[in-house]
Amino acid sequence: FFSDRCQVNIKTMLPSPTTSTMIIASISWILFTASFCSQAAAFSLPPYHHTRGASARNLSQRTTAASPTAVWSNNNNFNNDTFQGNSAEQRNNSCSSRRRTLFVKTLLGTTASCAACLAGHPSPSHAFANAVDEAKKYADKPKRRGSPPKDLGLQTRTTEGTDGDAITSKRLRTCDGNPNCFSTTGDALLEDRQQYGVDYFLAPWMPSPEDESDPLAAIQSVMATYEPGQGGIDGGGFALIEKQGTHYLYYQFEAMKKGYIDDVEFAATDDTKGVQVRSASRVGVTDFGVNAVRLNYIAQRLRASRGWSIEEITPETHRDYWIAANEAREATFDADRRNMD
Repeated sequence: FFSDRCQVNIKTMLPSPTTSTMIIASISWILFTASFCSQAAAFSLPPYHHTRGASARNLSQRTTAASPTAVWSNNNNFNNDTFQGNSAEQRNNSCSSRRRTLFVKTLLGTTASCAACLAGHPSPSHAFANAVDEAKKYADKPKRRGSPPKDLGLQTRTTEGTDGDAITSKRLRTCDGNPNCFSTTGDALLEDRQQYGVDYFLAPWMPSPEDESDPLAAIQSVMATYEPGQGGIDGGGFALIEKQGTHYLYYQFEAMKKGYIDDVEFAATDDTKGVQVRSASRVGVTDFGVNAVRLNYIAQRLRASRGWSIEEITPETHRDYWIAANEAREATFDADRRNMD
C-alpha cells in the first residue's frame, strides 16, 4: 500500500537467502501437487458432457467438480459442435485431457505469478525513510501494517447532540470504542459514547490568533520536526500521505518492530470551530497508549511554540483508555512497551 511519497531502501529489493529458499520450496511443492493432481483428475473426475439448455444448478455443480477456475459453460472449446460425431469414449478422453491441461496451466500460472511477486517485490525494510536506525534490525521480521478504513478523510457524518438531535456536517471519522483511537468526532454526551466502549472524544484543537487563517500550515510546520522514536513510539518513521489544500492533512506512522501503521488526520472547515483531529491504530484492541503519547507530543509543541489551546490526554480525561493501556503494558513481554513514556 506504500505511497509514492515513501522511500524504500534499494537493498531491500533483493530477496534474502531465507526468502529465496522459501520461494524454491514453494514452487517445488506446487509443481509436485500439480503433477499428482493432474493424473488424479483423469480418474477421479466424472466426464464432462455439455448439454444445451442445462439448468444453472447443474452447470454450477460441474464447474465446482471440474475446476474452480474454469467456467465450463462459457468456454467455447466445450460446445456441442466440438463433440458431434465422436464416440462416448473419445468425448470422455477429450474432456479428461482438457481438464488436466486447464488444471496444470492454472497451477503453473499461479505459481509463476507468486514466484515473480515474491522475487520482485519483497516487503521493504520499513515504510518510511525517517525511521530510527534501530528499525533496520527488524527489517526482515513479519509486519502487521493492516489496511486503512475505507472512509478516512472529511465526509458528511452524523452524530447526536446534547438534546438527542442529529448533527450532520463534514467531519473526520469517529472511533469504534476500542482503546486505540481518539477523534474529535463523536456524540456530545459521554453516556452515548460509552455505549460503544471507552471514551475516545477530544475537544477540537484551538489555534492561536496568528494561526487562525491557516491552522494546518502550523501543524505541518510542527510535524516537520516530529521525532520518530520519541516516547518510545513511531520508530518506523512517518510520512505525510495526503494534503488537500488548506483543510486536510493525512499522515501515517509506523511502529518500529511489528510495523503497525496508525492513521493520523487533521482537518479545518468553515462548519466547525478549531481543528479536527483523529489518531487511530489499524490493528489490535489496545494501543499501549501510543496514540495518546503521539497526540500529546504534537499538542505540546503547538502550545509551546505557537500558543495553541489543546487539552492533554491524561488518566483524568480518559480514564478507561489509560487503564487498558497500562494493563497491556504490564502484561506484555516487550520491554520497550513496558518502558514507554
